[in-house]
Parts: sequence; structure tokens; C-alpha cells
Amino acid sequence: MEQLTSETPAKTKIAVLGGGVSAMTAVVEMTEDPNWQEKYEITVYQMGWRLGGKGASGRNRDIANRIEEHGLHLWFGFYDNAFDLMQRCYRSNNRPLTKPLATWQEAFKPYDYVVLEENVKGTWRHWPFFFAPNDEIPGKQAAQPTVWEYVGHALALLHSHYSGYIKKQKVDTSGRPVRHSLFGALFNGISRLFGGKPAGQSADHDAFFEGLEDWWDNVKHEAEAIALDLGGRLIYAAMRMVQATADNHHEGHHNALLAFIEKILKWLWAKFEHKIEEDDDARHLWIAMDFALSNIRGMIRDGVITRGFDVINDKDYRDWIKSHGASQITLDSASVQGIYGLVFGGFKFFTFEAGTALRGAMRMAFTYRGSVYYRMQAGMGDTIFAPIYEVLKKRGVKFEFFHKVKNLRLDETKKNIAAIEIGVQATLRNGAAEYEPLFDVKGLPCWPSKPFFEQLEQGQALQNRKIDLESYWTPWENVAEKTLVRGRDFDIVIQGISIGALPVIAKELLDVSQAWRDMTTHITACETQAFQLWFYPDLAGLGWPYWMKELPLSGTYKEPFDTWADMSDLIIRESWPDAHSPNNIAYLCGPIMRKGPFQWDFNDHSVPQKAYEAVKNGTLEYLRTLSPHLWPNASDRKGNFDFDLLVDTENNQGQARFDRQWFRANIDPSELYVLSETNSSKFRLKTDQSGFENLYITGDWIDNGLNAGCVEASVIAGKQTARAVLKQDHEIFGETDKV
Repeated sequence: MEQLTSETPAKTKIAVLGGGVSAMTAVVEMTEDPNWQEKYEITVYQMGWRLGGKGASGRNRDIANRIEEHGLHLWFGFYDNAFDLMQRCYRSNNRPLTKPLATWQEAFKPYDYVVLEENVKGTWRHWPFFFAPNDEIPGKQAAQPTVWEYVGHALALLHSHYSGYIKKQKVDTSGRPVRHSLFGALFNGISRLFGGKPAGQSADHDAFFEGLEDWWDNVKHEAEAIALDLGGRLIYAAMRMVQATADNHHEGHHNALLAFIEKILKWLWAKFEHKIEEDDDARHLWIAMDFALSNIRGMIRDGVITRGFDVINDKDYRDWIKSHGASQITLDSASVQGIYGLVFGGFKFFTFEAGTALRGAMRMAFTYRGSVYYRMQAGMGDTIFAPIYEVLKKRGVKFEFFHKVKNLRLDETKKNIAAIEIGVQATLRNGAAEYEPLFDVKGLPCWPSKPFFEQLEQGQALQNRKIDLESYWTPWENVAEKTLVRGRDFDIVIQGISIGALPVIAKELLDVSQAWRDMTTHITACETQAFQLWFYPDLAGLGWPYWMKELPLSGTYKEPFDTWADMSDLIIRESWPDAHSPNNIAYLCGPIMRKGPFQWDFNDHSVPQKAYEAVKNGTLEYLRTLSPHLWPNASDRKGNFDFDLLVDTENNQGQARFDRQWFRANIDPSELYVLSETNSSKFRLKTDQSGFENLYITGDWIDNGLNAGCVEASVIAGKQTARAVLKQDHEIFGETDKV
């Protein structure tokens, strides 16, 4: 037993509210010090029976331990902080290698293939993308590119796309461009620019750039003679210009590149205008060129190169690239819609601030390590939050499940959190010391989709009444009320419950703080929806045309369910009997497109059921009208979906089999998806800028530098919170733009 003396410093008690990604990251970081328990006592207070927040998943113990998610969750290859977090957690947890997902490499499978859906003159078409993998490891935090270097990466990608198009068109340009005198002059200049001059002489960047206009005037008359290869040479030259000045660029370089881009676009449009509607390859190439070069043009004109991405956040992204010359074809394309789809932005429904959108797109496209994205090899709860929970339990962190935060109370000075009012939703049976939240599914610790009623004193009543303890609309009355008091139960509060809940749990803070009122007004969030289907046929049987390639991730389809992922690699993690084993699992998700401030009436207990039925009805409409594009063999020629293809362990007939699939409406304040609408980031507060001395805020909704709704932003925010609590001053990878 620890012996206390008068000289033993009192431990700082930290109350962590909420168990989402950001809050758990903060706790992991704070407990990395093996002696942390000598300084702190950390207790996590969590509504309901599981960690995870918007990323919580559960196993349905009544239906084959199937995975049931809040929605589709993927990890992009640029999530360096998030991968680093999980790598450390998996090492610390040290599961036996005979157990599933013992290492982080087993837990995350790399993918390089994406299919966008585009509507061309009223007809939906598939647009496959392949992202070339590299040898890097996600989580290994190498140097972050500057904004100017991003421009070079974009031009390099364009050159690759263009070269691929030329090769596909079988254009014979052997020898001709290199020998052409005008191109020879250009590349002689480039050679000198890149170090070909005699020793002791520096490359004359400015003279080279100033000569570009004269060079263009001469070469444009010879363009037809060298056919399509001219475009590739021009893009290559632009790319090399940027690369040559990566460490020393100025306004003259920017303006010269801008003028060159204007020439490239004009030439390209003349070449491709007549092909765009009928030739998919030509249309895709034009969109890629126009999209990238419009972005680069805007970055130069609006000072993003020198001041960072946030300088254009006062504009919606689509409006911004339009103002810099993007054609209507590009504006309506899957490329642009994909930017919005990644953040549940809807097709021209929610806005997306231009700087935040561009930053995220650049990082996703040009800083991924290994592969462009990774799939968790079980549910998010199993892959992420079970290992985190196990590690933190071993380290001595306390967890109080079934503790619903109701109110944060201020002291008389209005500068500190004086008390936290909590509703105790259920108590443990037989005087148990703590709730045991995990159970084993084929060797993997998992969270159930419902609490373990057998562990709860009120378990039978909760089960009989089908109470959802994660719903703010529940008719269930708390079995007790608890007030945590500053100085006795906590000294510091880490508020990790998402921003949608602040008007519910933090009324006093909003009353006294204009910054909090601005934050909750301007940082909006949206409801989302999802469904999962288990099929007997495999992907080929359903008729997906690219079934021989990687499991598909398809985006930018018609909303609201614009994103589909084939998650059949998870079948092995579920417990289906042989007679009802699926061969395909489909996850689909999208926004609930409703605008305006939410009017919460938690006394209307019918709201969750109505939202659930709306998702089911929307899914039926999707299966009738849209699913034939993805799964043509699942419907007849009249559009009638074959419900007998769906797995149902109860062997129901017809549409009753549909009722046994998984549907989810995310409408609760704490599970809304945080948007980055136009000009909203400036209202975000940093973790230590809450305005209250003992309160730190954390989540993808705070000013974390990435400022978009994703796992990486949440992890950065959690690391920032830990840094602030521990009074550290190190920089966190990716929290600032490099210019």
C-alpha cells in the first residue's frame, strides 16, 4: 500500500468526459509515462456500455456475432498520427501471435483501388482509379511537404496521367519531340536550370522563367506537328520548374508558372473539347487536368503558396475553383464531388471551406504511406477501441460506464468547472466492482451491440423494454444522480463529447462565453445514415464488373447513400452457421440532408424509431432504383430486388429478410458528423483556449490544424490536449501548414 507523507504531492485528478477517438488518444498519450500514476488519477465517464463515440461498433450476439457499425470507417494512408497511436497500442497490448489481429499489420489491410461513379448525360458510369502504392509505412512521420511542393506533386501526377493516356492512345511520337529544335531549346534551358552549368555558377532561374513566354509564342505554331505529345512535354516542363525552385521560390516563379498553366489549359481544351462527352478516357483526362490546374492557379493567385490553406476558408471549395477557371464539366464531376463526399458534404447541399478541403485533398493524394487507404480487419470497436481499452486498463485508468454527462456547472467566478452533473443509467449486479465490457468472438475481444444485461441490476427491465442507453430520447429514467465536485472528484476536465451535445450539457458555458456561442453556431454538424447487407452471392454473382480486382470502394454515387464498400473480408470475423454463411457484405452510408439548427425535444420518444424507419425506407428505394448499377444481377429487368439473396438466419421469406439487415440513423447530438462549412474554422477553439481554467476540449471539432471530420484530426486533437495538460511544447506532426 502506498505510504503518504506530508511531503507527498497530491495527485491531479482528471475527469475525461466521453470515450471517442480524441479523448482516448489524450489518455493514451498522458499514460505513456510509466510513472504517470504518481502524478495523476484519470477516470473516463462514458454513457452506455462501450467506448468509441461516432466510431463505436458492436457485435450482435443474436445474429452470428455480426459487426454492426455507426457507418463506414476507413483509414487513409496519410493518417500518420492515428497509425502511430495504434502501432504503439498494439505493441503495448502484446497479444499472443496465436490470436487474431495480434499486430497492427494484421489489423489494417492496404488498398489501392477506388471506383468513382459519374453521371454523364443522365447515365451512370464507373470511373476506376488505381493509386500506386509505395514502400513507406503509415505512421512513420517524415517531412511534411510545403504548399509549393504540393504543387510539384500535383504536376507530377498529371504528367503520369497524361503519359498513360498517350500510351493508351498508341500515339507514335518516337524521337520527334526530342529532336525538334524548339523542344531542344527548352530542355537545354531546363538542363542548365537544374545544375548543368559550369561549376561555381548558379542556375539562372529568373532568366529561364522570363523566357517562357517567348518560347511559347514560338512553339505553339509547331504544336500540330508533334501532336498530343506536346501536352505531356508542357506538363513535364511545368513540373520541373516547381521542383527546381522547391527551396527557393518567389513571386516571379509563381507568376511565370501561372502564365504557363494558362497556356497549357487553353491548348488542352482545344485538343479535348470535341471528345469529352463520348470518350471516357478523354473526359477523365480533361477533368484531371482542369481540376488540378485550376487548384494550382487559385493557390498562386490567392496566396496559399505563401500563407497556407486557411487564407481561402472564406469561400466554398466548389465556388473557389470555379472562380479560378474550372469548367462546368469539372465542377459537376466525380473528382469534385469526391472531395465533398469524404466529409458527408452532399452534392451542393453543405458547403466545404476551400482551404480545409484543399489541405485534406492534398494530404490524401500526395502524402499517403504504403497505400492510399486501409481497411480495419474487424469492426472499429474491435480493431481500435478494444485494444485501447485493454492497454489503458492495464495502465490503471478507471472507466465508469453507464455515466451520462448532463451538465457542466461553473463556479462563482465563471472561470472554472465547479461540478459535473451525471446521470447513472444502471448499476452493477451483486456489488460488482466494475463492468466487464468485452467478450470473445473467435479469439478477438469485442464490444457487444447491446449491454451485458446479466451484469446489471436493472438488466431485465432494460431488456424487456428494449431501452437504448445511448439515445438521448430514451424514456428510461436514471437510477441515480451523481455530482462530481472540483477538488474532491476532479481537478481538470477533458471534455471529449462532440460539439453537437454542447447546447445540451454546457448551457452555462454558452451563457457566459461569446466564443462558445460562436463556436456552436458556426461549426455545424449533420445527421448521417448507414445500412449493411449480407448477401449469399459473392461479388461476381452480384454482377459487379470489376470483381477480379480488389474489394471495391465506390463513391460519388447518387445521394444520400453515395458511398459503398464491399466488406466481405470481415466474414471470417463473424460467426455464421454453415447453412447461412454470406459470401458478400455491403456497407453503405451518407448524410441525412437536413439543414438548420436542431430543435431537440427529447420528450418525444418516437423520434429514434421514425428516423430508423426513414433509413429503411430510403434503403428500399435505393435497392429498387440505384442498386442495379452496382449489383445488376440482384434485380430483374423491372427493377425488382431479389430479397432471397439476403442472408437471414430465421429463414423469412421475401421482404422480411430485408428487415433482418442492419440500419442506422445517427441523430443523437453526440454522434453528429462535424462539418467544415465555409468560414467556420476561425470559430474553432484550441484545446487550451476554452476560456475556463480547468477545462480542456478535444475532438475533431476543435482547432487542431486539420479541422475536418476524420480520425486523423481527432488523434491530432487528442495529442494536443495531452500536450497542454502535461505542459509540453513539442510540435505535433501535421498540425500546421508548411509554406
